[in-house]
Amino acid sequence: MLELSLSQARMIAVTTQGLHSGSAPPTAEETLRRLGRIQLDTISVVRRSHELVQLGRGVPAAEARRLIGGAGAPVLFEYWAHAASLIPIGLWPLFAFRRRGYADDGWTGPVVDPSAVDHVRAVLAERDAVTITDLGGAQGSGRERSSADKWALEWLLATGEAAVVRRSRWQRVYQRAELVVPAALLHAEPDDAHCLRALAGLALRALGVATANDVADYFRLPPRKVTACLATLEDAEPVRVEGWEEPTWMSREAAGAPPADPDLCTPLSPFDSLLWHRPRMRRLFGVEYLLEAHKPAAKRECGYFGMPVLAGTTIAGRIAVRVSKGTAVVEGHQLADGHDPAHLERALAIACRWGGADQVPALDQPQPPGGATP
Repeated sequence: MLELSLSQARMIAVTTQGLHSGSAPPTAEETLRRLGRIQLDTISVVRRSHELVQLGRGVPAAEARRLIGGAGAPVLFEYWAHAASLIPIGLWPLFAFRRRGYADDGWTGPVVDPSAVDHVRAVLAERDAVTITDLGGAQGSGRERSSADKWALEWLLATGEAAVVRRSRWQRVYQRAELVVPAALLHAEPDDAHCLRALAGLALRALGVATANDVADYFRLPPRKVTACLATLEDAEPVRVEGWEEPTWMSREAAGAPPADPDLCTPLSPFDSLLWHRPRMRRLFGVEYLLEAHKPAAKRECGYFGMPVLAGTTIAGRIAVRVSKGTAVVEGHQLADGHDPAHLERALAIACRWGGADQVPALDQPQPPGGATP
């Protein structure tokens, strides 16, 4: 069995994710296809998370913004993968198992009012495309915003009757699936086993080297079924990684990627697919950064939106910066032991450029407690 050092595993993971390749910048669509899905989040203190994922891989800023604009033929759809995500439109058939699951077994979300579903279905038939605002909006604030029509729309999305292939002013635009999903994809209904096998293979190729739990987490698949599936995939080679106790697989396709540029430095969204599975982050990089946006300010170790800093193939620490109306403010930062503070300074300059800041502030705050050591 092939044995990998931890540094080799890091190299495979970073390059497979399209980071620090040093090659020509990819398009937004190419990056989406490479990753298989990009997680969405409403937080925007530098840029929206899905844009940060693209920018970190060299996609031009204007193109990253246009990804969910919806001009031309659909290239993506929004659905539940690792979490709410942008997914290449070509993968629509592979989520048939999840749509069937919702339709057959329901969900654990809010109660769906059948009369609201009928109402929303009729509105979609009449208008072709609607947003929550078109249906009267939602009541409440933040995560508590809700309405019967909102959850009716989400139910139709979950079961595949409706689809979202674009947004308008950050609002989902809901349409009947047959209007926006190509017929060949819409009517493909692979069985559950095919869906799981294909998605597990895609996840392994996107991760490069991973345990069964890592692969399962990528699209939120059943871990036990993924474990059995990996042993049958032609692209999956069993390997041993230094310091890892769980059985591990490497994508044979990913193993041939060019090495990452050790001189490149990039701030990453906390929702970046390189890092979002915390056990894998800890095994690969020796850090375990938790998003602190929902903690009281006094209890944060770094800041509201701490961005891990990838220096070559290691995590050098993280920075928390806000950019608003051209002004950048550093809330905090953490430098991992043994790393050069210049990595954080370079990452801060990049984040400020992405956010449109007029100037780059100095990293002159006291080092907060709780720094991690990779």
